[in-house]
Amino acid sequence: MASDKLFKSGVEFQDGAFVLKVSKDRLCAVVRASDTEKAVDLDREVLQKLLAEEGIVYGLLPEPAVRSDGSLFVARGLAPQHGEDSRVKMHVKPSVVRVPKVKDPGRDQVDFRELGSIVNVEKGRQLLEIIPPTPGTPGKDLFGAEVPPKPGKERKLRTGPGVSVSDDGRKVYAACTGKFVMADGKPGVYEEHVVSGDVDMSVGNIAFGGKKLIVNGEVPMGFSVKCRGDIVIAKGVYNSLVMAGGKLTVRGSAVGEETVLRARGDVEITFMENGPGVEAGGDLIINDSAIQSHGLVGGAIYAKGQGVLVGGKYIVGGSVYVRDLGTDAEVQTILHVGVVPSIQGRKQKIDEDLHLWAERLNEIIKNISALEKMKKEQGARFPEERAELLGKYKKAMPKAMDRVNVLTEQANALEKELEQMVAESVYVYGTIYPGAVVSIGSATRYVTSEEQQCVVYFDQSTRQILIRKMNQEEQALFK
Repeated sequence: MASDKLFKSGVEFQDGAFVLKVSKDRLCAVVRASDTEKAVDLDREVLQKLLAEEGIVYGLLPEPAVRSDGSLFVARGLAPQHGEDSRVKMHVKPSVVRVPKVKDPGRDQVDFRELGSIVNVEKGRQLLEIIPPTPGTPGKDLFGAEVPPKPGKERKLRTGPGVSVSDDGRKVYAACTGKFVMADGKPGVYEEHVVSGDVDMSVGNIAFGGKKLIVNGEVPMGFSVKCRGDIVIAKGVYNSLVMAGGKLTVRGSAVGEETVLRARGDVEITFMENGPGVEAGGDLIINDSAIQSHGLVGGAIYAKGQGVLVGGKYIVGGSVYVRDLGTDAEVQTILHVGVVPSIQGRKQKIDEDLHLWAERLNEIIKNISALEKMKKEQGARFPEERAELLGKYKKAMPKAMDRVNVLTEQANALEKELEQMVAESVYVYGTIYPGAVVSIGSATRYVTSEEQQCVVYFDQSTRQILIRKMNQEEQALFK
């Protein structure tokens, strides 16, 4: 049984020449000379007997190890290996934001001052997991007793919005599609993303996979902004690309020939000028005016407010509602109304293919005719290589003819389909000016005189585009 003295002042031996002391953790035994000025040799047998008497049975060193202060290690126990705390294993590297500014806690809307890169994740994606703490490995002290390790601590998992946690509390998944962010140490997925100011070099191009992207500034030249859901831009868009999987709203203006606004849903904008292009799967809503712009619109066009549509070209699946169409300067303003852009695109592609195959067929027929004439004139002297070429042309001709026939049938079918799309009209609540060109179905009307409060429509009986005065019900629609 070890004496208390062994752990305090130590136990003297060999006539007091040496002192044996054990550390408080019972893992280290040290021998120290009582008087360093006297040269006395350590008696190993006496030491071994003392160690046995004190119960030190584990970790005995075959040879004492000299320490830096001149004392000797004579025994060392086995220290326990303490357990590791639980840790986070990331499956997706997130954007990291220290202190986000919460704009609307109820809607989980956060204004990220430091944007960094947007990390988009799909719903159901595993984001991270907590690796459990380890229990550690026990050690053994000098007296042969087990020394228990300190087990690792369990990390408390805190989460933000837009995530779900597994039943065991260790795995975190995206509960929605959006941006994965570690905000103040908490994982969260946000369906809305807010840019506090302009899209500039500190922000960079944006591609967001959530429901809504808000830019509280403008999108200047050369940048692109894309969102799977809706986009709202508080100011203007200038020679840049904006693409929305839902609705696109620009509360300022869109300016420049390199500006492209594209949305699967509606596009709503205040003002357009100098060549911007709009592609809307739904309606195009202009709250002021559009000057020298162009658009491909699956739904209708509504020009409200000043309601002016001047210059440019628009292909529109629905009707067009404007205050003024064109100007007294007779600027050409072209409208193709009642044309579903997807059908129009297919028709254009088929027409191009038909032209290509028709030219190819004509070339084959010409070559066959020339070679047949040569064969008739030369008889047995007709070269073998030209005979092979003639055979190839004859083999290719049926395929080319079949292709031309199929494309012709497809073109005719689409033409009939386009001709039937004549129910849409152009409603002008102010003035339509000379220079306006309206196509409905296969018919086209060039406006040569001013008309007020009128409807441009396709007349089924005459198969022409006519202009009539609005009735009171139609006039009320614009108010």
